[in-house]
Amino acid sequence: MQRTDAATETIVQRPGDYWRRPDIAEQYDSGRFDSLRGRLYRRREERAIELALGELAHGSHVLDAACGTGRITALLQCNGFQAAGCDISPAMLAVARRRLTSLGYDVPLIESSVEHLPYADASFDAATCVGLLMHLDPDVRVRALRELARVSRGRVVVQYGCVDAFQRLGARIARRQPGQVRFPVSEPEMFDDLRRSGLKLIARFWAMRGLSSSLIVRLSRTDQA
Repeated sequence: MQRTDAATETIVQRPGDYWRRPDIAEQYDSGRFDSLRGRLYRRREERAIELALGELAHGSHVLDAACGTGRITALLQCNGFQAAGCDISPAMLAVARRRLTSLGYDVPLIESSVEHLPYADASFDAATCVGLLMHLDPDVRVRALRELARVSRGRVVVQYGCVDAFQRLGARIARRQPGQVRFPVSEPEMFDDLRRSGLKLIARFWAMRGLSSSLIVRLSRTDQA
């Protein structure tokens, strides 16, 4: 299959429509991770996620919200958790089902928006959301974070596109978007999201600090000890 140029885009202006395209779903992982840099980034990002999930008990139930092609869902299963996934895109879910089945995993997958998760309160021991928040404006990010906190009994692990003043200046000089994401945030903006969502920062793990804006953060609800 010939690769669609759009499959390599990092700044997506209409993410809902974009991710529902079957051609994008089929080529999404190869477009991002086939290069040497992409393979290195993937290893570093997945290691950061594993660190953020550290000390979570073997067999814990973990929701992978906005699971896309199931890459992180498979990582959760591989690390001994019982995963479930949801995504707004039927095309992405089709790829995820194939991937998980090929690995021998039977994972429940549901079509759903992260803003309106179809699960009861405290349904999971933890919830993850990787690769989504940097595509959302502040109000939608907060709604998504509140839903992740609602369905988790404890830990929430999410990915931000976090940039500092130096990165913003460099991006301005280079005439590109800071962090190469649609909605990059500064650290104060991230903390404002957390405050509005009733969440607190427990730990942070950079995927490739200085080379990427990708920041994995471990969170918990402020009403928990």
